[in-house]
Amino acid sequence: MKLSDVLLDGFQKDDSNAFDVKIFFLQYLRYWWLFVLGVLLSVSASLYYLFYATPQYAISSSLLIKSDRGSNFSRNAVFSDLEAYETTSTIENELEVIGSFSLMRDAIEDLPLDASFFLEDKFSRKKEIYGSQVPIEVVIHDTSGSGYTIPKDNSINIHLEDNNLTLKTSLETFKVAYGDTLKSWFGTISINKSPSFSVETSPILVTINNKNALAAAYSSGLSVELPNKLSSVVNLGLTDAIPDRGKDILNKLVETYNFQAVKEKNIIATNTLEFIEEQLRTLTAELDEIEAKIESYRRLNNISDLGSEMSYHVESTGEYEAQLSRNRTNMQVLESIESYLNHPDGSSIEVTSSLTIEDKTLAALVSHFNELQAERERLLRTTQPNNPILENLTQQLSTVKKNILTNLNNIKSSLKIENNNLQSRVNQLDSRSRELPEIERGLLELTREQGIKQEHYLYLIKKKEESGLSLAATTVSNSRIIDAASASTGPVSPRKKLVLGFALMAGIGLPFSFLYLRSLISGKITHKNEVQRITTIPIIAEISHNNKKEILAISEKKRTPIAEQFRLLRTNLKFLNDDKEDKVIQVTSSISGEGKTFFALNLGVSLSLIGKTVVILEFDLRKPALLKSLRIKTQAGISEYLNDNNTQIKDILYDYKSISNLSLIACGEIPENPAELMLSARVYQLIKELRERFDYIILDTAPVGTVSDALNLAQHTDYTLFLARYNYTDKSQIQFMEDNLRNKLKRPYIIMNDAKLGAGHYGYTYGYGYEEKKATI
Repeated sequence: MKLSDVLLDGFQKDDSNAFDVKIFFLQYLRYWWLFVLGVLLSVSASLYYLFYATPQYAISSSLLIKSDRGSNFSRNAVFSDLEAYETTSTIENELEVIGSFSLMRDAIEDLPLDASFFLEDKFSRKKEIYGSQVPIEVVIHDTSGSGYTIPKDNSINIHLEDNNLTLKTSLETFKVAYGDTLKSWFGTISINKSPSFSVETSPILVTINNKNALAAAYSSGLSVELPNKLSSVVNLGLTDAIPDRGKDILNKLVETYNFQAVKEKNIIATNTLEFIEEQLRTLTAELDEIEAKIESYRRLNNISDLGSEMSYHVESTGEYEAQLSRNRTNMQVLESIESYLNHPDGSSIEVTSSLTIEDKTLAALVSHFNELQAERERLLRTTQPNNPILENLTQQLSTVKKNILTNLNNIKSSLKIENNNLQSRVNQLDSRSRELPEIERGLLELTREQGIKQEHYLYLIKKKEESGLSLAATTVSNSRIIDAASASTGPVSPRKKLVLGFALMAGIGLPFSFLYLRSLISGKITHKNEVQRITTIPIIAEISHNNKKEILAISEKKRTPIAEQFRLLRTNLKFLNDDKEDKVIQVTSSISGEGKTFFALNLGVSLSLIGKTVVILEFDLRKPALLKSLRIKTQAGISEYLNDNNTQIKDILYDYKSISNLSLIACGEIPENPAELMLSARVYQLIKELRERFDYIILDTAPVGTVSDALNLAQHTDYTLFLARYNYTDKSQIQFMEDNLRNKLKRPYIIMNDAKLGAGHYGYTYGYGYEEKKATI
């Protein structure tokens, strides 16, 4: 390993990209005042916030949502038999109901939240009071303030007195008695004394609340959670500035939830009962109508009992036909008797009596006729035909015969009439028998319809009784409170430690973010590691900030850090030569203002302090600054030498009396063609002669990132020192040098300028623990 490598330790490029925490923080440490200011401002803001912030308390409650089984009306009433009407109330649905805006709106309706009341202390802090703390009651009759201009400040300042009170708003002032009605932009209200009335609480700030907005705020802040998905226990929580009010709201919310659940069940039960009653009324009317139809059908078809009637028809038809058969037999008997009597010999024989004919008159006449006929036959055997007695008997027989025939005709007429009647009845029965199946079918249809409606009627009667029982069961609430609403013992918001912690973090983080973003946006170099990541050109020195603004930062007696830095650089330059005759040093930078003239002058001074002869050439022919910084009047210089072959080095060489062994060559008159002038052969001649006379030649050239002068002079130099200034030189300039210039400049090295002590720009402490009290040149 070369000795120069040891001396350059810390300035060579570090190939490791490891993050150096110390360097990272040191580069921000020089802005310590910004961090202190940020912390002070943020902590002050947090203390101000904590002082005026309204403490919030956590209110919590838990309840058990009961299962739908058991008392749910829809499972016990008529709908339970219809699958399409079955309902399932899940816990997730109930959570949505509990957290809904409408339920919260109904819950706060009955709470004393029409207005909010505040007391103000001497620091203009407003403390809200609630319930028994409020000395007055504000009754809202109407919230419509139509016709009035609503002010931006909607608070009402109320001053209490024993008998009256004064209301002040941003628009007007009222003085009214307690209980009087007052109408303005806030609507129509009246104010009464509460049980805790006291004039000592005056004045009071009152704001009329919009309950819709209030419900929206509380519902959005309400948390409804299931601690365990396998259970039906629900945890409710919200935050409120007043614990009692928060507990009232949660308790009222649960009460309203149960009330609406019962109400919903009652509505279902009532509607179902009304439906059943309506169906029963309709069915009753339909049953009455169908029964009337059956009655009318029976009356129209002259039926009472079709079965009995059919049996009766069969029996009657048989009887009638038997009777007809008997009558026909009797008719034949009568006709035979009549034929017998009308026979020519019928007067001499007896008439056969008929047992089938039950007619006493005929039987008597036949019996008498046969007796007379028998008497006549007996007399004929003993007397003559002309015997008067016989003639009398014959006359009697003729009379009886006539009577018998007359009687026979009468009986025959009766039988004919009876037969006709019987036959008509048989015909009627036959016709009726043929009609009965059709009548029976019609009656069956009516009876079937009656049966269906009767069955429906009985079903609804049964469900009506079940509905009544279910309605009685719906008075049971939908949930059971496990833990009533309770408030936390202390405020949960704002959290002082958390707020102060965030304030401290913001006080540090915001300045840090600002500085970091500024460095990203500006693109300026803030640390040498940034240069090392861009280029492989070695960094051989860091020059700290010149606090005293002196052009000469090094002298024989100065022990300042910046002086020691130039001494270290002088040592490094010695070992860069490796015992070679490297005399010409070119000093350049990317842009103007990076301190190359200051650096070139002090580098020359540091070399002259060890007995080396040094000459500094003001080769910035466009904007020279070397002599001006030393307050030396402009004289002939490089431009005259290059333009005039007769000009000699002794004509332009200026010995700086304040520093021994140090000479200066000025720019001279600023030429019109500096770039072309530097390509003159006289430049080579100038450098050659100076090499013979001086140990070191320092060329203070124009910025290489702006013009090409330094590149034109590179052929005459032994190595180039490139100045990069912290927080001034852009990273793009280093990148440009890496990409385009490093191979065009002779042995380039980088000098980091304007490093701030304690800012992490360099890692060594110079001065060996002491510093001269008074620097001398």
